[in-house]
Amino acid sequence: MSGNLAETSFIDLIQFYSISRQTAAVTIVSPAGPEHNGILYIEGGDVVNAQFGELTGVEAVRRALRLKEGEFHVELNVRCPERTIFEPWGKLVLEEMVSDDEALSVESANGGSDRNDDFELDPLAKESSAMIASESKEGPRYCPVCNRRYMRGTVCTDDGAQLVTGVPPSGVGTPRSVPRVTRPPPPPPGRRWGPIVGIAAVVIIAGAAAAVFFYQRSREQAATAVASQRQAAVATETAATAARTPAPQGVSDTEVVLGMSASFSGPAKELGRGMKTGIDIAFAAANEAGGINGRKLRLIALDDGYEPERTKGVMKELAEQRKVFGFIGNVGTPTAEVAVPIALEKKMLFFGPFTGAGLLRHDPPDRYVFNYRASYAEETAAMVKYLVDSRRIRPEEIAVFAQQDGYGDAGFNGVAKMLRKYRRDPDKALRVGYKRNTSDVQDAVDAILKNKRIRAVVMVPTYKPAARFISAVKAERPDIIFSSVSFVGSNALAEELVSHGPKVAEGVIVTQVVPLPSSKSTAVLKYQELLPKYSLGEKPDFVSLEGYLAASLFIEGLRRAGRDFSSEGFIDALEGMRGVDLGVGATMSFGMSEHQASHKIWGTVIDASGNFQNFDLE
Repeated sequence: MSGNLAETSFIDLIQFYSISRQTAAVTIVSPAGPEHNGILYIEGGDVVNAQFGELTGVEAVRRALRLKEGEFHVELNVRCPERTIFEPWGKLVLEEMVSDDEALSVESANGGSDRNDDFELDPLAKESSAMIASESKEGPRYCPVCNRRYMRGTVCTDDGAQLVTGVPPSGVGTPRSVPRVTRPPPPPPGRRWGPIVGIAAVVIIAGAAAAVFFYQRSREQAATAVASQRQAAVATETAATAARTPAPQGVSDTEVVLGMSASFSGPAKELGRGMKTGIDIAFAAANEAGGINGRKLRLIALDDGYEPERTKGVMKELAEQRKVFGFIGNVGTPTAEVAVPIALEKKMLFFGPFTGAGLLRHDPPDRYVFNYRASYAEETAAMVKYLVDSRRIRPEEIAVFAQQDGYGDAGFNGVAKMLRKYRRDPDKALRVGYKRNTSDVQDAVDAILKNKRIRAVVMVPTYKPAARFISAVKAERPDIIFSSVSFVGSNALAEELVSHGPKVAEGVIVTQVVPLPSSKSTAVLKYQELLPKYSLGEKPDFVSLEGYLAASLFIEGLRRAGRDFSSEGFIDALEGMRGVDLGVGATMSFGMSEHQASHKIWGTVIDASGNFQNFDLE
């Protein structure tokens, strides 16, 4: 949010974010130049840190409160580096308003009131009145009564006399610059006016003191009333705005409803089931803890069979009939080719899909699409680099086994990019494959066995056709290295390979976008604890761990968005997430130009028992 202080006062601006208890950083751009710019941090309804030029803390706030012009920029969910202000925001505003009122009162009394003195200055006093000392100008001055010299000030500290400019004349008790007044004649003899005058003076002084006291008290009460009225007005406007703005679709007072389109039937069903399991346990843990900002989370998952035509109907049902807030954990690239345009058209969140395809990673990114995982291009690039640099396999000795659709194309593009870096024409690379939702891999097997130069195959498949392909090729060429991207469904692949024999599974490489589900990192330990609690009978695996981490990232974004958020406000909150540490060994961030949280790739290899072991891709 941005604006101008000439249109929105600084007090009203801060009051809004203070009353709504949002976390924000407010940057002030002064027309006087960059050295006069400032920044204030708001957390929990109070200003907790401020810097304005060389001023910091409370003094910086007071300087900012006096601004009448300049630009401001608000960035939500930005926390201050350290707290320097501990006074309530309301107190800071009240003190500044009272100070302004006092300054106006003094100015009015000095410059706007008519004089009606009982005594007149004599001519000599009128001539020298310009010599009375002023606080605005420094220089020599002295007391005309005691001749004490000063360099600043307007009143003598000894006798309270008004100071005059210059130096005292030598030998003169009362210099010419002292105003002399014409005294009234003394009272007639015999009349004792002294006590009467003294009593009258005391009464006048006491009355004046009382008047000053009550005047000051009324000023303070008025300032308090003004501050209260401003707070009430801002609160009323905030409430009215909230009342005028309906809650986003899928968000009620008690819950937030998310949708998921994935494969729960067919050859890729384990991928959909795994992602849903991970999301379910993250949501269940959050709900048991009281929900997020007072709301529970609910997931509606529908089966699309990993078929794009079915995906279109599922997406529309979730958006138009089930009225979900957004989508989380959708599975697959060919299905995403259909699902993403629907989400973008309806301006709905598309979060954490189980795919690394480039169509979800545009530059600049689509506003409503957010990815947790690294891309297929990053996975395949890491694998080709490992094969060439570490295993000493020439680029022309690498083939690609890929599903014949957008998923396979996305993986092959990553391989092609790395081959070009090694000066290998991708068009000359051997690419074989199979049709989606089938296990017909015989043509691919024949092509690999026919080419005796092939020493490694980078795979972009699902688990069933991958296992059948590896088993058939290894029967003739056990020396070939097989590697696959993470989408394959690692645990399901290992089980399939072991069913073909222990030697078939041994040595198969799979790149991963999450740590080993059996590791001891903070996030994985928490996942291991929650899995049997909320999904009895499920074993830890890579897919459900990815679903859990993606859902955890979404929950953190929802928490930062606050209780009263709009669809666009939630997107803004996600784009403000920096350095989020879920406990997997790498921090994650989003931004307006970065909608992929993680770029981390792990290397794993399957042993003869079907277990995964880490290895260094470098």
